[in-house]
Amino acid sequence: MKYLPFLDGKYSTAPGLTAMAKAEHAADRLVFQLDQQYDSYIKNKSECREEDFHKYFVEADLRGETAAAVNRHIVRQLVAEYPAVFTWKDQNGRHTLLNALTGESLEWAEDWIDIRHPAYVSLFDGLCSQVQEDIAICQLDGDRDWLAAIHLCAPNHWAPAEKVGRPFGVVHGVVPGMEKLNQQYFKMLVTAVQKGPFFRFAWGLATDIRLNHHPNPPPGFDPAAWQGRSVLTEGTQLYLRVERQTINGLPDCNAFLFTIRTYFYAMEELTAEEQRALLMAVESMSPESLEYKGLTGKVEQLRTLLSRG
Repeated sequence: MKYLPFLDGKYSTAPGLTAMAKAEHAADRLVFQLDQQYDSYIKNKSECREEDFHKYFVEADLRGETAAAVNRHIVRQLVAEYPAVFTWKDQNGRHTLLNALTGESLEWAEDWIDIRHPAYVSLFDGLCSQVQEDIAICQLDGDRDWLAAIHLCAPNHWAPAEKVGRPFGVVHGVVPGMEKLNQQYFKMLVTAVQKGPFFRFAWGLATDIRLNHHPNPPPGFDPAAWQGRSVLTEGTQLYLRVERQTINGLPDCNAFLFTIRTYFYAMEELTAEEQRALLMAVESMSPESLEYKGLTGKVEQLRTLLSRG
């Protein structure tokens, strides 16, 4: 199964939320998607931690009751969705989660926040490090909202530190085409908390399959080479980068859990019809959207690359 959200030939920034309960495919009724690439995704998270942990995991006014509720939700989903991989034991208020894929064990007490593990700063950190998805927490309070935590090891050209603590309208203010939604988004967030869960997709083009595209490269990397997608030439290998995003409401603490799972598809994996739809979708982008996606001045190059197939 390939995720190709552009098949109608149109680029859109509309929310496009689909209820998981109504998903056509069984995989889309899951919050977390573990597959044969699991090891490489977990390795990327480990490399991010070794480089500079605080570039990729940031918090801002994350409430204890919200953190605990999020952690309970993650554990219950993992055990329900992958019972052969994750085993949760509760013995006299001491909890243990065993990961059969890595052999790792997480232990925590009844507060569902602190963790007994030398590598992780919190239970949330430890749980995020067991899955291929990146995870964020959005908190609501009255007429306020803010991004309370981001655990992001596959950033797509944005930095968590620039988004944490900010409301939805500011977080997405840089995305062309979302101006109208940003003016009236709060009702959508309330729906996200109270209903669901939902999933949606976002997509773009890449010239590599590196998960980590934090705007600040690690020490020793050439910034231009690190960013990628700067040149589309005859020999360029082009990839479709798709994010499957899920929204999981936690009404008891007026928050929701947001997951991002990244997929890559080489252009040769797409049929001729799928490539035509992709080109049509790119051609439908506004100049502002092309700039945001790193495609300004590259549409003609993209036509040439796609015609090779």
